[in-house]
Amino acid sequence: MLPLYLTSTFYNNFDKKTKRAFLKYFLKVIKSNGVGRQKRKRLRREIRKSIKKKSKRSLANECTVGNITQVTISDDTFPFDYDDITQFNCCLSATTVKNNLDSITGKVDEEEYLKIVLSKLKEAYAGNTAIPENQVQLLGPASRVATTVDINRWNVTKIDTLSALMDSANGQWDLSLARAIITKYLSTEKNKLGSAELNVIGGVNLCSLDTDVLKSISHESLKDASALTVSNCTTEKKKELFTIAIQAFVENTRTTTISDSNYQLLQPYIGGANSEFVRTLAASNINMDMATFISLDENVVMGLNVNEVKNLLGTNLPDLKSYESQTLVQSWIRNQFQSELDKLGLGLVGGKADPPATTKSPAATSKSPAATSKSPTSTTTKAPAGNHGNHIRADAGFSFLVLLALLFTSQHVL
Repeated sequence: MLPLYLTSTFYNNFDKKTKRAFLKYFLKVIKSNGVGRQKRKRLRREIRKSIKKKSKRSLANECTVGNITQVTISDDTFPFDYDDITQFNCCLSATTVKNNLDSITGKVDEEEYLKIVLSKLKEAYAGNTAIPENQVQLLGPASRVATTVDINRWNVTKIDTLSALMDSANGQWDLSLARAIITKYLSTEKNKLGSAELNVIGGVNLCSLDTDVLKSISHESLKDASALTVSNCTTEKKKELFTIAIQAFVENTRTTTISDSNYQLLQPYIGGANSEFVRTLAASNINMDMATFISLDENVVMGLNVNEVKNLLGTNLPDLKSYESQTLVQSWIRNQFQSELDKLGLGLVGGKADPPATTKSPAATSKSPAATSKSPTSTTTKAPAGNHGNHIRADAGFSFLVLLALLFTSQHVL
């Protein structure tokens, strides 16, 4: 299967006739071996690139290579002979696209070619308000080059149509376009986000929907659906999906421990768990792996202490060291005291310094005998509180007597 990985530089060494013969043969080989569309697409792209380097784009506005018909499309190498996109556009009619859409989208891979196919299809149904649902189901990779305006003209009312459009084999969706398609489907009366819809939409595209739409998912639907990958959801959306998942997989929401089987069912949605639930997991011996740990809400992780993380990871605790440079783990480490991290025995560094010990000196905490014993000579006798007035009057009387004595003495001398 080496040719699948060769670049246009290699194919530049061969003429167009040789490349065509090789492509026709090798495409049959890889199809019989179940090689996926994306790898076949890469092979076609590299060979076409080697041809385009040697050919100039046609300036003619008429078909000179040959009109594209059902027979032309049936050739395994189609659209190899239309390496000039101008010729592809001129030689492909709207009627041919309308009548052979499935065959065309099964072989055409390059975006610029697919845009022409989609344009021709719109031209074929120019007189209609919408493109029929049976045609929408055949768009394949051409759907990925559509715009919101294009999608508004599609009929998307059946689960089969939604399934065909969401097929990941045709490439990943731009999330704004995925949202437009799902919203169009849900606008049909009685259509909802049931388990079948959740399975065909997938977690990545589900995250494109508004939180209010996600709230409409019943816990029965989530329970019956396959596990969804919702890591690209916003924190708010993860919390909403986790709330639904709790109702779906945990019978007693007030339980103080979570069984291993329930944890496995909840694991895809654990990124929306709150601190209380994560602490419940820490007490449940669930041995959380590091990939799940770093998917937790950052605020929740930052609120966990060293012992709680130890209990949460369980037998996977040694893996914490290998994730030491991961952003969330680094932030958590910086939030812990280094002495606590050292107790894990993993060699984690970067924690906070321990606070300084607060010890009281003996001089400050004990009183000296001199300070606590009173000298007999320093003892004073306080007058009763009620005799302050008498004490003042006695002092005044004494002074008065002294004054009289001096006055009497002075007169006696004279």
